[in-house]
Amino acid sequence: MSSRQMLRYSDDVLGGPQAAEQARLAAMATVCDPTTIRILEERGVAAGWRCLEVGAGSGSIARWLADLVGADGHVVATDVDTGHLSDLPAAHLTVLRHDITRDPAPDAAPFDLIHARFVLEHLPEREEALDRLVTWLRPGGVIVIESIAGFPLDSSPHPPFAQAMRAVDEVLARSIGTDSTWARQFPAPLAGRHLVEVGTAVHLPPTGAANASALCWTLTLTRLRARIRELDLASDDVLDDALALLADPAFFDLAFATAIAWGRRRP
Repeated sequence: MSSRQMLRYSDDVLGGPQAAEQARLAAMATVCDPTTIRILEERGVAAGWRCLEVGAGSGSIARWLADLVGADGHVVATDVDTGHLSDLPAAHLTVLRHDITRDPAPDAAPFDLIHARFVLEHLPEREEALDRLVTWLRPGGVIVIESIAGFPLDSSPHPPFAQAMRAVDEVLARSIGTDSTWARQFPAPLAGRHLVEVGTAVHLPPTGAANASALCWTLTLTRLRARIRELDLASDDVLDDALALLADPAFFDLAFATAIAWGRRRP
């Protein structure tokens, strides 16, 4: 399937208005938000900043940023599907339906901060999109990108879980162009764009004991199951075994990591 024929994340692959997707996004926020917030705080985000939250999902980070920047700042929360952003507070926060691969910079540009979590790795045009995001920074502005990385699956001691997670990886690659290996080169994509104060970190949350990570992957696997079977990437027995492991309070493993990179545009 060529990139011209690729679906998008929200084209009934993941995303959408379903209650299950709301629960999946909430579980994802529970797992990822504390690390995201720590990284953003370390980058110096403060009152008065203008921020762009790309692929805002359920809006948890956009909401946190709006509280932080206050009345003197502003947050633009964008997504190609803004259906889960309707309850965000209106004060100094704008919700914008926006595609970073083709739409012009939001009116609030240039930004002090641009943050994108689980966005660029799902875009075949990720390099071009990153080029655009960097140009939307003000001089001295900071960009933080977070992307899934599949390398922990290579050492999983649970074959059904590993096979099911690899099936998730492969079905996203074939359907929308996801590349879970792209982030393994961090922070090179930012250093190569002449940003300074470049750095990287990895968040590797435990999956098991019926925790939020296990719930997130259960909902993701369930949502993608029909596509996985259509492409014959895993059998029903394997998928059933993986879901049973995720529901087992005694289960523990590592799924995808989150690779994080940041950099600052030269003043």
